[in-house]
Amino acid sequence: MIPRNKPLRRYAPPRKKRPGVRRGQPTNEEKSALRLAVYQRAGGKCELRLHKQCSGERVLPYEGEVLFRAHLVHLHSRGAGGKWTMENCKIGCAACHNGSMHTGGKKPNL
Repeated sequence: MIPRNKPLRRYAPPRKKRPGVRRGQPTNEEKSALRLAVYQRAGGKCELRLHKQCSGERVLPYEGEVLFRAHLVHLHSRGAGGKWTMENCKIGCAACHNGSMHTGGKKPNL
């Protein structure tokens, strides 16, 4: 057996945190401003109307619990190259956003 002065390093060091936002991505303030602008454009009501329980007439709160507040929805997903623009975003209720857009990979007909 070979004697060692230092113990073996078994794990990689933790990754460094990114100092700022990624290139081309909006800051948190810009995202909040966009969410507010889309919310005001919709009048606080669901623009998707995809779920059978959604009537689109109820005004959704801007802040609060995730299950009850308005969700910012990207029509063309960010992973597929969608941008953070007013044209690509709509406000939706939790039922329409999570229940209809994120089920089984099926795309809604918008």
